[in-house]
Amino acid sequence: MKTELLELAPLLARRDLWLLVSTASLDPYHRERFALLRDPDFRRRALQAASLVTEEQPPFDLVPGEIHPQELSLPRLFYALDDDWAGLEPAYRQLFGLTAVSTSCPPCEVEYEPNPDITYRAQRMADIAGFYQAFGLQVSGHAGERLDHLTVQAEFLYVLLAKEAAAREEENVEAAEICREARRKFFEEHVGWWLPAFSRLLSRVAPAPFYRELASLTASLSAAERVALSLPPFQVPHAPKPAPAESAGGCFGCMGA
Repeated sequence: MKTELLELAPLLARRDLWLLVSTASLDPYHRERFALLRDPDFRRRALQAASLVTEEQPPFDLVPGEIHPQELSLPRLFYALDDDWAGLEPAYRQLFGLTAVSTSCPPCEVEYEPNPDITYRAQRMADIAGFYQAFGLQVSGHAGERLDHLTVQAEFLYVLLAKEAAAREEENVEAAEICREARRKFFEEHVGWWLPAFSRLLSRVAPAPFYRELASLTASLSAAERVALSLPPFQVPHAPKPAPAESAGGCFGCMGA
């Protein structure tokens, strides 16, 4: 039993950290969901998760924009959050836009696609939707976030890690492997290749310390997830390449079955 818990611990740690990234990259306008960041129990779990992730990482090669997980520091993020709670909503608007996605620091995968063709980008959106729907997650038009937004992609990784950990705990090897393979494929095709570029850009342009700390968290966790999935370094785009018109794809609301 102790061995099984040790094997599950890294999955559960990264699960909690992806939920932290998802919540921290949410528009603070969604106050009830954003307030999770101030919940003492959630903070305690996140700090424990970060401690485990930093301890278990061996040296490995980084790509531009990644940060080694040993440099991860959640106390700085939570301090910055508490210090500027009231100012985070305008800071979010300044960084990421309101009704349209920011072209200077977009938090959306498709905006980093080298191919600007609208049809191609719509196909990428459809592929993302297919991953969500395959795990019984419903697309909603009410929460205001695109399918490829960081907050949504991070939440999906949280869901996959939670499902995989539950399957392993129940000794359901087949279900666990399905979740792991879906996580590996989704991360490789839709997350890991653009997050370093986004994190690097966010760290440079963020007007609030909280979002600079979020950039560091995202860069560290992305590197940790890549190594956990035994994926080689990605070829990271240098900058976003927004399409002439905003990509189609709808919004992805709360991720529930």
